[in-house]
Order: sequence, then structure tokens, then C-alpha cells
Amino acid sequence: MSKRKFNNLEGMRFLNKANRLLIFLAAVLLFMYYLASFLIPLAFGIFLAMLIVPFSNFLEKHKFNRVLSSLVSTFTLFIISGIFFFLFFLQINEFAEELPSIEEEIRSGIEYLQKEVADATGESQHNVAGIDTLWEVIETRIAGFIGNILEVTFQFLLVFVYTFLFLLYRGKLMTFIISMYSPGSEEENAKDALSKISKVVFHYLWGRLQVMLSLAIMYYITFLIFGLPYALLLTLFAALVTIIPYIGPLISGILPITFALIFFNDFYQILFFTICVIIIQLIESYVLEPYLIGKEVELNALSVIVAVLLGGIIWGVAGMILFVPIFATIKIISNHSGKIQPLGTVLGN
Repeated sequence: MSKRKFNNLEGMRFLNKANRLLIFLAAVLLFMYYLASFLIPLAFGIFLAMLIVPFSNFLEKHKFNRVLSSLVSTFTLFIISGIFFFLFFLQINEFAEELPSIEEEIRSGIEYLQKEVADATGESQHNVAGIDTLWEVIETRIAGFIGNILEVTFQFLLVFVYTFLFLLYRGKLMTFIISMYSPGSEEENAKDALSKISKVVFHYLWGRLQVMLSLAIMYYITFLIFGLPYALLLTLFAALVTIIPYIGPLISGILPITFALIFFNDFYQILFFTICVIIIQLIESYVLEPYLIGKEVELNALSVIVAVLLGGIIWGVAGMILFVPIFATIKIISNHSGKIQPLGTVLGN
């Protein structure tokens, strides 16, 4: 066989592999998209089980049986998260009830901003166009959000059912996965991969929770000092969205600054408040995240951005939260598989 024919043959093989890989990825993405209502609670249940499993192991070391340790661990996680979401929904409901009374303040704030921009740029001030439409959209969104609480509650409870079951049957699940590999090096490789996945997911989620709590404390103190209205609601929202890498911290900073622009009348108060929020953002990005999360996920910046955007397209906000640990899991599996090891290299640092 000539060298040219050999090269053509190798090229055809490469294209066939690439086509098969693209078809496989497309099938996986379609599968995840159309089964989102089933897979999202399942994924949350898996990751929450990985987060709480050290506590469950601790209980079992102190003479709790597997059923009781799984039940207590799940119930503890349910109570903590339930208190958070109860406060958040309560604040949202109070804010929705007070919307009509603060509508005029928001209108005045927007008009004030338009006047300041007009004075600074020398352009003539236009009437506030589209405020009524914008206000209707805001009210509709909030009403729809509150109306979906029943559905959210059902999904919330389902997640903890999955969490309990994964904790209860974690030994059998591990044994089942490992039994699929041949005894010897493949079996040890599978054990090592599962151990690393569990460790990475735990450290990522636990670190992310610590960042959320630290950010919430700094925000709440700042909001109280400046007298920002709806301080608790904004703090809970900021803590919640921070779990989304890159995008979450940005949103958590923009919203309180927007409220400051609406409710504060003094320019210097707005300026100092904005500076404080920016400082908190810098502390979160350059101090808290590197220290509390570190490089446990070991994904490069491009992989994280792709995970967040792709997750948002496929699963919405839930995907923006879940796809980062999912990508980290894929990276570890790739590194322990010779056939798809290049994928782990692309995703990693």
C-alpha cells in the first residue's frame, strides 16, 4: 500500500471516529434535554448524597445503622435547606405584596437616572418609555414564580427522596459499578475513579456552600449599614445565585446596586455602596473561592464557561449549577479511560 493511500485510509478512520463521537454527543444531549424533568432531581439527589455522605459515615461509626444514618443525614440536609428556601419564598411573597406601593419609588428612581444621564450628556430628557410594560413583566414574573411554588416543592421533596435512597444503597451501587469491570487492574481503576469523583464533588459543593455563606454575611452586614430595603431578600438571592460560577456572582452584585439606584437619593451614598459591593465581589472571586474551593474541580476556565452555558441551554438554571460537577465527573472518567483520555486533557487545566 502506498503512503498516500495509507494516509487517506487513516483520514477516513479519523473522520468516522469523529462522526460517531458527534452523533453520540448529540444523542446524549437530546436525551438530557427531553428527560430533564426526570434527570434534574436525580442529579441533585446524587450530588447531595455525595455532599452528605461523610456525615452519614460519621453516624455509622457511632453505632447508627445504614437506614437510620441515611434518614438522619437526609433529614438534616432537608431542614437546613428547607429553612433557607422558606425564608426566601417568604421574602419574595412580601416583596410581591409591596410591589404596588413601591412602584412610584421605582418610577421616580428611573426618572432621576434619566435626568442625571441627560444632564451629563447634554441630551434632552425623554419621558420614561416602556415603564408600564416593564412593570407588567416584573409583576407577571413574580406572580408566576409564586404560582410555581407547588411544583418547586414537589421537585424539592423528590430530590431528598433520591438523596435518601442513594445514601441507603450506596454500597450496592458501588459494588454494581465495580462488578462491571474485569477483576484486577480495571477493577482498581474503577475504584480509584469513583473515589476521586466522590472527593471532587464533595469538596466542590462544600466549598461552594462556604463561599455562599461568607458572601451572604458580608452582603447582609453591608446592606444593613447602608439601610438598603429588602436586605434579607437580596442577601438570600445573592447567596443562592452565587452557586452558578462566573454568572452568579455578577448577578448577585448587579441586583443590590440596582436597588441602591432606585431607593437611594444621594449620589455619594450610591457611589460608596457600589464600591463596597465591588470590594465584596473581589474578595469572593480572589480570596474566598481560591481558598475554600481551590482547584478541586480542576477544570479550565473555558470548560467551566461551556458547562455553565450548555447547562443553561439544556436544563436552565439547574443545568448552570449541575453541569460544572458533571463536567468534572466526565473529566475524571476520561482520565481513567484510555479510549477517551484526550477528552480529560481538553477539559482539565
